[in-house]
Amino acid sequence: MDDPCNELICSRNESLFELENNIAINILSRLPVKSLMICKSVSKHWWRLISSPDFMRAQLTRSQENPGYVFYPYACSCHNEHFLTKIDGETIETLPGCNEHYFRNMICSFNGLICCINPGGFCHRTQRSLPQDIYICNPATREVLLLPQSRGSEGSPRIGVSFYPITNEFKVFRFFSLAGKSHERKECEVYSSINGSWKGIGCVAHRPRNSKHICINGTVYWFIKSIKDGLSIVCILAVDMLENFSVISIPEEVTRCAFLVSFEGCLSLVAGNVFDKNRFDMWVLQDSKKSTWIRKCSDDMPISNIRRVKHIAVQKNEILFASMRHYFFYNM
Repeated sequence: MDDPCNELICSRNESLFELENNIAINILSRLPVKSLMICKSVSKHWWRLISSPDFMRAQLTRSQENPGYVFYPYACSCHNEHFLTKIDGETIETLPGCNEHYFRNMICSFNGLICCINPGGFCHRTQRSLPQDIYICNPATREVLLLPQSRGSEGSPRIGVSFYPITNEFKVFRFFSLAGKSHERKECEVYSSINGSWKGIGCVAHRPRNSKHICINGTVYWFIKSIKDGLSIVCILAVDMLENFSVISIPEEVTRCAFLVSFEGCLSLVAGNVFDKNRFDMWVLQDSKKSTWIRKCSDDMPISNIRRVKHIAVQKNEILFASMRHYFFYNM
């Protein structure tokens, strides 16, 4: 017969253990990456705690509420480097504890993870397809996942990553043309983090211009070229987690120097002003089915010409403009 006193003691011990874990997570999630790496070697319990999904969620939530770093490429005359820079301007080492080789071609970040690729494509000299390596990296834990190899491609494939926070699943979309076949035949395949494998979608009508994209609420967006009334125009390709494809038109006033950003959970555009190259406009999508946009703001550029801008991101009420050597914040 079970002893009620022993059951009560066990229940109290479990509650205390859970409380101690919650307190430890609250404290440890405030530490920088270098300190976390040291803490993981203190004991097996701390290693399991810092590697747990609960800790990762707490750390990610805290970092999103109080972002303190800007990660951007910097070019000098001899080589390219990537720097992790504090908001106050202090530059520190590139992603502590991670092999910087992975980050030469960083294409996106999501849920505390980073997706990096090497170009891959088709080598005309050897007439062979070069494999495209796709890495999913976790700077906080130093873990790097190399995705399974896929089919060869004529030219450089286009990549996009979709993340769905409700199921904690991510998908990697890969657009390509099979080696030896017509460039006009565009195909797409998708990798699921749940299945751990690639699945072919087949021929698709559009292929992104490059791998620059943004994911908002599980839907990925790229710029594409389309034909309207016999003219080549720029549109936006949207693919959701259910692998539904759609095309969104952009405002006629938007120039070719445009960047996809997320503002308050909505797809937005930051683009050079069509009449004045020293000004910029920010557009917010109101209705994706009708391609309805509103102009959120219009002002002078913090950089003399938007063509010098390489990256743009929006955080709360600030727009980050990053060139190859400097970055500026615009407060909306």
